[in-house]
Amino acid sequence: MPTEPKTPVRIKILDIEYTVTGYDDEEYLKEVAEIVDKRMKLLLQMRSDIPPLKNAILTALNIADELLRTRKQLSNYEDQTANFYRKVADRSKELAELCSQI
Repeated sequence: MPTEPKTPVRIKILDIEYTVTGYDDEEYLKEVAEIVDKRMKLLLQMRSDIPPLKNAILTALNIADELLRTRKQLSNYEDQTANFYRKVADRSKELAELCSQI
């Protein structure tokens, strides 16, 4: 990982411009900002009276919830994959033993 952030990137969230820097490329940072912007706007569509800070906190909670659910799902997939590979290895051993008996 580089030690110095890249050039500042201009993003827009809820029609307010921000300048951010990061280690990722400009397009990635803009994509992240777009996700946050869309989520915050979606919440405003459902509750137009929500104060900006509360909108930001609820949006962050929703994104964190999605992240945790995705991590759990990925962990489950990894477990299933590991179990599958163990079964394949066991069957391969059995097959090799059967072949050696012929």
